[in-house]
Amino acid sequence: MGTVEGVNQGFYENIEEAAAHIVDVLSGILRVNTIFVATNDGVTNVILEAFNRKEELIVKGTALPFMESYCSLVLRDNNSVVTISDTTEHSVTRSMNVTGGLGNRFFVGVPIVRRTGEAFGTICIMDDPGYNISDTDMKTLKAMAVFLGYVVDLESALHVQEQRLSDSEQLQEKLQAEKERAESEAMTKTQMLKLMSHEIRNPLNGILGLTDLMRTPDMSEEQAEYVNMIETSGNILLSLLNNMMNFNINEAGKTVIHDDPFDLVSTIENTVYLYAGTAASKKIELGLNLNLNVSQVFIGDEIKIGQMLGHVMQYAMDSTREGAVLVTAEMRGDEVEDTSLLLLRVRYTGQMLSDNRLRVSTVKPEAISTEKLIGSNLGLAVSQNLAILMHGRIQVNSLQGDETEFRISLPLRRYWDLPQITSVQQRLKAKKVLLAKDPDILQGVSSLMRNWEMDVRMTSGSASAYEWIKEGYKPDVAVVDLGLREGITVDFVIALKQQIEGLPVIVLVPYGMHMDIQQTEVFDAVLTKPVRQTELLNALSIILP
Repeated sequence: MGTVEGVNQGFYENIEEAAAHIVDVLSGILRVNTIFVATNDGVTNVILEAFNRKEELIVKGTALPFMESYCSLVLRDNNSVVTISDTTEHSVTRSMNVTGGLGNRFFVGVPIVRRTGEAFGTICIMDDPGYNISDTDMKTLKAMAVFLGYVVDLESALHVQEQRLSDSEQLQEKLQAEKERAESEAMTKTQMLKLMSHEIRNPLNGILGLTDLMRTPDMSEEQAEYVNMIETSGNILLSLLNNMMNFNINEAGKTVIHDDPFDLVSTIENTVYLYAGTAASKKIELGLNLNLNVSQVFIGDEIKIGQMLGHVMQYAMDSTREGAVLVTAEMRGDEVEDTSLLLLRVRYTGQMLSDNRLRVSTVKPEAISTEKLIGSNLGLAVSQNLAILMHGRIQVNSLQGDETEFRISLPLRRYWDLPQITSVQQRLKAKKVLLAKDPDILQGVSSLMRNWEMDVRMTSGSASAYEWIKEGYKPDVAVVDLGLREGITVDFVIALKQQIEGLPVIVLVPYGMHMDIQQTEVFDAVLTKPVRQTELLNALSIILP
């Protein structure tokens, strides 16, 4: 059984070999003079194999026009067996040119038919007139014709299989070549990006270093503004270079996601605080409201989560001219389950730019094409890739009132709870808190203390606080926002301490604000907004008995 590159080729190498075998078998069974196998295409009749016992009548390889051969009588008559006792007396064959060359002969032709009903050719025998063919010989002849028809079908099927395999191998070779070409191009791009990053980073670091040297105490406001513009532009370009490298690493599939225990609350707070200075300089209110338990530790990639949130924060800061940026977070999932879903929202005052036009605000939240938006910002593209690698997603919605919200969903696995922090939270239960602050978006402080099951009573004015105390309300601690509406925070705190002896007071101050030493002596603790959970927890645990 022949094979070509692992493909089974059947019983014979080709149809000619099968025909030769059939003729050889028949020559040992039938005592007839001539046996041959012919094939035709409707135009030409070709002798594939021939056997002549005594007199050579048919020669292998001979070709005749189809209509001038005896085989045409078999195939054009509904593929039926044709028997002619004497070709010179038969009404059709006696006038054929082939009869003139062969003389009077006995002829039998059996069709070779494929399973589709299509005729492939004939098996024929010839002898002198008067040859008597038995029923057994005729059955043998027909059986060999059927067998040869099966062989033809098998060889044809194997040929198709071989052709498909060849086409598949060619396709694989083509795909491999395309893969190698793409990898080569990606490698070239990677090397080019590395080279560009290196060549640009060196002079850029020099520029940023010189800006610090250029600043002098006697510098005019105009000169200081120019230096600040140079430094800002340099930092933007440096951030762009870093994003390009990160995006390239993500696209190349070389980013490694680490699963290590980390403090989720601190990660979010530290990332948000990186933009506190920017928010203060732009007079943007930066809010942080984490409905998360500071005592819980999760498993994940702390650096990648901070990087993903940082890119979204940067976009929100760049898109906000006035108003606020609010970051909220919560965990969704059963407390019993090991894995929870982190839902991290970044909402800012400002619309999304699309096709160089501001989106029209809608009454209901409107989903924004995340792919289209991210495709226009390299930092967001890096965040999207990181979210996908960590089995999460990023969505963007346009909200009512010219607000936009990014929503980051990320599955995280719980690790354990910090027992020392849990014990502190237990000690704070049922403690009474007087919270005096403006009713702005910064609801993080009240939410935190309520999560710790503290009894919080909140007011935005001193009059309500005085009335509650007059009615007998005696808080264990007071938390006062320095931006209290009346603008008399210090006086208000002094009055509270006079009315409630020994009342501890925590004051909240904006980021970057400096207080006089005399002012700070009035307060028991000073915390910067937005307030970190651990700082508030520590302050409460220290000043409360």
